Amino acid sequence: MPGKQQIEFIIKPDGSVEERVTGMTGPDCVEQTADIEHALGDVVEREHTSDYYKNQQQSDNTVSTGS
Repeated sequence: MPGKQQIEFIIKPDGSVEERVTGMTGPDCVEQTADIEHALGDVVEREHTSDYYKNQQQSDNTVSTGS
């Protein structure tokens, strides 16, 4: 049974937004957040944890967008 899926947004003082995704593995996280990222602005950095490359367990990925 998959765990809880969660997207957390951190809005920094400079207006940039950091997005943290948990509960999704591999490219699912990128696919599920594509529309949100497009609405927020250009993705300036994408950092995947090692769980991103596993097709099991929980993934925790961080994306930063510019405003």
